[in-house]
Amino acid sequence: MPPKSAPFQIARSDNAIYVRVEGLGSMNNASALDAFAEREIEDGAEQFILDLSDCTGVDSTFMGTLLGLSNRVRDLSETAGVVLINVDDHAYKQLSGVGVDAFVTLVQGKSKLPSKLRLTQLSTEPVSDRERLKLMVRAHKDLVAADSRNEAKFGAFLSAIVAELE
Repeated sequence: MPPKSAPFQIARSDNAIYVRVEGLGSMNNASALDAFAEREIEDGAEQFILDLSDCTGVDSTFMGTLLGLSNRVRDLSETAGVVLINVDDHAYKQLSGVGVDAFVTLVQGKSKLPSKLRLTQLSTEPVSDRERLKLMVRAHKDLVAADSRNEAKFGAFLSAIVAELE
């Protein structure tokens, strides 16, 4: 099966990765972002700037994936981290409601990516249902570890996913 495009426009400048999220950030495309970020970290990336201006919403798996990304880059350098720009009120409430805002910088208002960037479409390989479920487990475990209140929100869901994997 040939690669398909994910709803992400990407660019790199030095050790910074820029990602414009188009449409819904969800369990259906979080694997693409996670795999891309992992490759970029191996190639020296330390900072991820995600532009949510074209994002229509984020689900818990996507939020947990962002949290996991933040956890992976946090100790790389003093400038390492994850920054979300153009975060609307709804996304801000979602992200802060699960504690992601303690680990990821959220910037509301209008921000622009550097004009010199040439964004390209991220191409991805399909992921199996099992791999998607494994990412969902990891993302939700990260959410629960980040804020104990998330156990009440995601505990039953997490248990169901773990059971499905077994």
